[in-house]
Amino acid sequence: MLLVQIAWRSLLRNRRRSFLVIAAIAFATSLTMIKMNVDNGTIFEAIKDAARLSTGFIQIQKPGYINNPALQKDFVFSEELKRLTGMNSLITGVSPRIEADGLLSYKDHSMGVMIMGISPASEESITDFQNRVSAGRYLSERTSEHNGAPEIVVGYRLLQNLKAKVGDSIVVLCQGFDGVLSNMFVKIVGAFRTGSEEFDRMGAFMNIVDLQPFLSMDDHVTAIAIAVGKMDDVPKVSSQLDSTLKSLGLVAVPWQELMPQMDQTLKFKQSGDFVFMIILLIVVGCGILNAVLMSVTERFREYGVVLSLGMRQEKLVTTVAIETFFMIVIGILIGNLVGVGISYYVSVHPIVIGGNLEEIYRQYGFNVPIITSYVSMATSILASSTVLIISFGSTFYPLWRVLRLEPLKGIRYT
Repeated sequence: MLLVQIAWRSLLRNRRRSFLVIAAIAFATSLTMIKMNVDNGTIFEAIKDAARLSTGFIQIQKPGYINNPALQKDFVFSEELKRLTGMNSLITGVSPRIEADGLLSYKDHSMGVMIMGISPASEESITDFQNRVSAGRYLSERTSEHNGAPEIVVGYRLLQNLKAKVGDSIVVLCQGFDGVLSNMFVKIVGAFRTGSEEFDRMGAFMNIVDLQPFLSMDDHVTAIAIAVGKMDDVPKVSSQLDSTLKSLGLVAVPWQELMPQMDQTLKFKQSGDFVFMIILLIVVGCGILNAVLMSVTERFREYGVVLSLGMRQEKLVTTVAIETFFMIVIGILIGNLVGVGISYYVSVHPIVIGGNLEEIYRQYGFNVPIITSYVSMATSILASSTVLIISFGSTFYPLWRVLRLEPLKGIRYT
């Protein structure tokens, strides 16, 4: 207890010296935390944009559908499924889908397409297809009793290749669930632009209630897209659904499997961020070492006098270690407050990047490029633990210098 009191008094005795060490540790903690939070925020924003552009965060499918998307891998969106997805508080949206290959024909022009049957009302909670319409309008909500002409929204490139325009009627030809080729007239009500050249050239949307009878699928679907409130909820929701869907012969597929290229790209980016973080931490460690070493060496004469009066070397080292521990803890606490504060501000007020980059993002269907942050307890703990380990590691050499200090050399030290 006496050594703790001596260490605390020594900390307060030279406030300038203590302030410099605490400031170095606080700066390291806040900088590390902000870097991690901004990296996570940028990655999560990219995943959210990609998920809302097409697949959703999670999909319920038949096993093997992701590798072989055939109509025969269908299932009924039953009341039990609706109950299972509706009772999960982490799920913010559910929408049934059908995906089928087909052919669109207009006069002398024909193009192969991938037709996605969706429910416009529920799809708004999963994706932002309705915001990608560049001409005409989005699909209107319909029921199975509706007798009007079926509607279709096609990619703007597909519309150009067909030499058609919004308002024209075209022929859709598809092979149904029973293997029979069927055709029908549909009206083009809009054209979309997602930024994906392939999808804008081959993609089309129809109302699921029009597509189901056309493909002889009754009330069957090929997938159910699911949205969640936070990225951190994806593994938990996917695991919960998987355990309950096994009895129904279904699986929950997370976005990593739905968008493998996106997953690989983000992993590559995370590898680069990790290398940058290592370099940052090395610089931070050198800064902390310099501050702690300065704090110790400028008191060598004082330590020499104390040792000459009979204080044991081990107790002196313990006292210095306790004093350094106080500075590390105070620095990490202040760094947490600053880091969380700045990270939260950036998450509420993202930095919008304009100019040419903004125009490029819009052309490719993404939202305005922003630098944002994602604040989480896990990041704070990781950043604090990392700086704590580096700080303790940086104190070994200064403490070793104190342990090896001879009383006479300490008194004569200048």
